[in-house]
Amino acid sequence: MTGAPPPPLPYAGPPAPVAAGSAPAAGGPAAPSLESRLRPPQVLLGVGVVLLVAAGLAGPSLAGGAARLGLLLLALVAGCASAWAARARLRSTEEACAAAAAALALTGAASGDRPLDGGPLGALVVAGVFVCLRVLLPHPLSWPLAAWAAVQVAALRSVDLAPAGVPRTALLLGVTLAGLAVALTARRPLARVALVTTAPWFAAGVTGGLVTAAGAEGPARWVSAALTVATAAALLPVRLERAVEPLLGPPRLVPVVSGLVAGGAVAAALSTDGPVPLPLAGWLGVLLMSVAAALLTGWRRGLLLPAAYAAGGVLVVAAVAQLVAAARWQALVVLLVLTALPAAGVAAVRRDERPQAVPSAVACLAGAALLAIPAGLLSPGASAAALTGLYAVTLAARPGMAADLRGPTGTVGALAAAAALVVVAVGADWGALAVYLAVQGALTCGWAAFLTRARGDEREERAVWRTGAAELVAAAWTGAALTGAPALEAWTLPAAAGLWLAAGPRLLDGPSWPAWGPGLVVAAAPSTVAAVLAPGALRPVLVLVAAAVAMALGARTAVRAPLLTGAVTAVALAAGLAVLALPLPVVAALAVGAVLLALGARRELRPVAGFGARLSEMR
Repeated sequence: MTGAPPPPLPYAGPPAPVAAGSAPAAGGPAAPSLESRLRPPQVLLGVGVVLLVAAGLAGPSLAGGAARLGLLLLALVAGCASAWAARARLRSTEEACAAAAAALALTGAASGDRPLDGGPLGALVVAGVFVCLRVLLPHPLSWPLAAWAAVQVAALRSVDLAPAGVPRTALLLGVTLAGLAVALTARRPLARVALVTTAPWFAAGVTGGLVTAAGAEGPARWVSAALTVATAAALLPVRLERAVEPLLGPPRLVPVVSGLVAGGAVAAALSTDGPVPLPLAGWLGVLLMSVAAALLTGWRRGLLLPAAYAAGGVLVVAAVAQLVAAARWQALVVLLVLTALPAAGVAAVRRDERPQAVPSAVACLAGAALLAIPAGLLSPGASAAALTGLYAVTLAARPGMAADLRGPTGTVGALAAAAALVVVAVGADWGALAVYLAVQGALTCGWAAFLTRARGDEREERAVWRTGAAELVAAAWTGAALTGAPALEAWTLPAAAGLWLAAGPRLLDGPSWPAWGPGLVVAAAPSTVAAVLAPGALRPVLVLVAAAVAMALGARTAVRAPLLTGAVTAVALAAGLAVLALPLPVVAALAVGAVLLALGARRELRPVAGFGARLSEMR
């Protein structure tokens, strides 16, 4: 007896696909590569589209209207085929037939005596048909691409028909706005194509808009400027679109271009000869930059602040350049003062913006103080006083900033101080020059003392001490030159004091020779030589008294340099006076005898107990 046949095994399904890059199962055939997304039906469809379009173009002559009608009929057939493929869910066939229909229809609409001859009406009708097809058949990408191409054909045909000036500018910028709108709303391939093809329209439209805004009269000037500003503003949302982000370059490029275009349009519209527009343009630029820096936060700050800075900078530069070219100094002074006010407000409100706002405000006010001289608003002395006051303001503002952010503020303040000295020197007011040097030196030394207390950068601290000392020495020398002081000490003692002041806190806790030595030598050596060689009994007495005081203070404070310098000065002065007062043989005998006595005493006697050790312990 035979049993029943065994039941069939259940179907296990098709084999699982092998991941790309992994080895096939042992004993099985190698899986086909799936890296290429191109399939044989797509190759056939592509070749078919090319042949169909080529045959439609090359078959009849394109000179007559019948040929154009044939192309449009062929395009209609291809469109119907695309609709049939869409109903049958043949996506590749639908796209291929749509591409053929779009190419044939565009060729039929654009053909004529020359490719772009004729009016824009035919291209606009074709564009409307493609938009309708996009609504009815939403899957093919060829319909919106063809609609955008037809719009550009219509725009090209309209360029020569639009009069130069505002109408042509409106046409060019209108196409640009349409392209930017497509880039924001369409699918990624169409968005990228629209953005790339919009770039030439943008360049041509912005150029025409700037030229019209600068050269037109009446309302046309402002209409053109408004259209240009609107187009520039439309660039900013495109920066946020991920579909076209790879085509836009660095993150700041689009905002900066937008700001430059908008600022240039407003500056061109305000470029008139009236007394108000140019200063108003500069003030608007500064106000824009200041308000944006003070109010913008988050992602809006990253997007809008570069645009605001670019637009404001263009407005300020254009206004200043035109005012300087016209020698309108009073208007320029007013502009600079109004420019400084918003920057000062930002510095007061936002501490993190002070490293940029304070130098901007000080630079504008310093420029106003300088230009007030040719404008007849300030005398050179008053301008120098204002510039020195600005230097004091920069020093007062610097403690609120980090050490690595003080650089621009210090540079602007130093330039203001130098400008004050130049103004006074050009006017040959040497007494005022000495006063301003002394005031600026005192301010600089005050800042150096602050750095010393705050334990700031040691290199900056030393440089500031030396700068302040140099200013005070220059003030003293200028005063000496004005009074005609005949004494040598009128020049050497200020220099010595400057060397001590340049040493700064090292006078109190550093080695004595590097800190005290240079100043002591400058103070003592010239006076000692003059006391020996120049006639008179007062200077030798004063030099000996000063040497005794230096020795006493050095011994009391345990500072080696004053002690030894005073001793050497006293000995050198006494020896010099003796050499000049006695005959040469007697001087020689005294010198030899003194040397011999010193050598004998050194060999016989030990140094005074503890003196050498005590001297070595002094700083």
